[in-house]
Amino acid sequence: MRWVSLVGRLCVAVVVLPVLAGCYNLTPIATLQPAPGTKLSLVLNDEGRMNTAQQVGPYTVQIEGRLVQASESNYVLAVTDVVDIRGSHSKWTGETVPLPRSYVMTTYEKTFSTPKTALLVGTVAAGFMALVASFNLFGFGSSSGDSGNQPPPNGQ
Repeated sequence: MRWVSLVGRLCVAVVVLPVLAGCYNLTPIATLQPAPGTKLSLVLNDEGRMNTAQQVGPYTVQIEGRLVQASESNYVLAVTDVVDIRGSHSKWTGETVPLPRSYVMTTYEKTFSTPKTALLVGTVAAGFMALVASFNLFGFGSSSGDSGNQPPPNGQ
């Protein structure tokens, strides 16, 4: 019974967490005044990379988070992710960071993508079923020692 719990946890780690982590679309924002609570991804320009190094770290190129406040000159984000120039992600826990709009090259809205999620879930489910079938984990398939053509042992 203990292995069932382990398999359940493994399924959550392999199936649910990637779905929650990565099935999003980034679309250029259509308004100059996005509503508070909107998930944004801000791509910094050279000036922004240099001037935000003390706040968010050196070589930062992209900052993601939930918009707390927007004015004509600033964004205030509750930051959830910072991406550096090498593509390394640093997870944040919602610390608020003010960013002048002059530091931002491109503003994207981050929205959940149902088709990407369905594709990922289908792929993971198919992989899991192939794993189950190949190792005969739940009794599907035939055992490898049964040939079916051999006589019973001891002539019985």
